[in-house]
Amino acid sequence: MKKRKLCLLLTAIFTVVSQLVFSQTNVADDVTAAFNSGYSEGIAIHLNNNVELTIQNTDNVFNKQQTKTILSNFFKKNPPLKFVMMHKGAKEKSQFMIGDLETTNGHYRVSLLIKNNLIQQLRIENADD
Repeated sequence: MKKRKLCLLLTAIFTVVSQLVFSQTNVADDVTAAFNSGYSEGIAIHLNNNVELTIQNTDNVFNKQQTKTILSNFFKKNPPLKFVMMHKGAKEKSQFMIGDLETTNGHYRVSLLIKNNLIQQLRIENADD
């Protein structure tokens, strides 16, 4: 009986840990793919209800729909050529990502803070600054 309970407990723990690792990977993969293609919807599905957004001359907290619209406008004005994830890390339920976005109008440094698999903070800044 004890062996069966232990086996069930270990299986449950393994399942939960696997799902956490897999879900964090999906956010990073989805965001990378979205930045490569300029697909704001691919980023928007991972946005928190309110996001601290810094993008060019805009720096404020916006709701999910406003953030998606601002990102869409950015990608229309700056079609992406290539996005490379330079660094990422995680601690507990948070992770961060830093990447380089090359567009037809220049290079940008992209920084994201993700908590509970939702983007809390997004910064897109000129790489030259």
